[in-house]
Amino acid sequence: MNNNVRKITDGAMMTAVVGLLVFINRQFFGIAEMFVWILPLPMVFFTAKYGWKDGLLPLTAMILLTLLLGNPQSIYYFIVTAFTGLIYGEGVRRKWTLRKLMIVSLVISIISNLVTTVLFASFFGYDIAKEAQTMQQLFEQAMGSSVAALPIDLSKMIKVAMAFSILFIGVMEGTLVHMTSRLMLTRLGFDIPKAKPLSQIDAPKWTGYVAIVCWAGAEYFLRTPQNETLQVVMMFVNIIANIYLLYYGYLGAVVLGAVKLNKNISLYLVLLSIIFLNIAIPALSLFGFLYITTNWREDLLRRISNGQTK
Repeated sequence: MNNNVRKITDGAMMTAVVGLLVFINRQFFGIAEMFVWILPLPMVFFTAKYGWKDGLLPLTAMILLTLLLGNPQSIYYFIVTAFTGLIYGEGVRRKWTLRKLMIVSLVISIISNLVTTVLFASFFGYDIAKEAQTMQQLFEQAMGSSVAALPIDLSKMIKVAMAFSILFIGVMEGTLVHMTSRLMLTRLGFDIPKAKPLSQIDAPKWTGYVAIVCWAGAEYFLRTPQNETLQVVMMFVNIIANIYLLYYGYLGAVVLGAVKLNKNISLYLVLLSIIFLNIAIPALSLFGFLYITTNWREDLLRRISNGQTK
């Protein structure tokens, strides 16, 4: 088939897919917006195959179709995800590394989530102040007199939690966009860089020391009387540092289980973390610190290469 004909056919097919998703979203009260990581896939495919310049035509068609069939909320989501697909697909075509592709999808998703939740909150039907007030009332009813013993004002803590949820949801959406796009392109035969094995994922040692200092310092400040603004900042720092160390703690535990036990222990780790929450989180965070800052991973890989796993 002539390349131009093929290009037009693929563009029409991708536009039709988006039109179908917009129609389904309208008929089923926004169901497609719940699976936002699927929406960029048509543009990811087309741009990865033909480039961003050729992708502008189906992108324009998708936007016009969304404007005709969608509501204000779906218009925003579909346009943002179409541009996400355009950028991600161009990155694939330009042979960007998986890390760069991942960062691009994360940044766009976080900014999009921030815009919908904060800047356009009333437009999208959110009332942040009212939600925070409702959450505070629920906490006060559940905890009773224990609220007074908290080291930080409850309203401040809820605001930090809501801010973190915006960041977390954005990270999750960006990760899913990256994973589904990579899976689709790999299945379709595109030349995608292979992901690193878990045992090869590492981090600079200095980041481990920074994270443990931030974690311990934030824990100290949260337990001593301080300025409320400082306490809010420290709570956010504590959460970020803890998540960073937890990630490498889980990673190290999974690698250790795969090598020593020849089993995938991810599910067991999640279950144990839920059952023994107060013990598991600090333990895994400390293990993550050791995994980053010591030579344990390198020594383990060296023993594997020498045929020793004990």
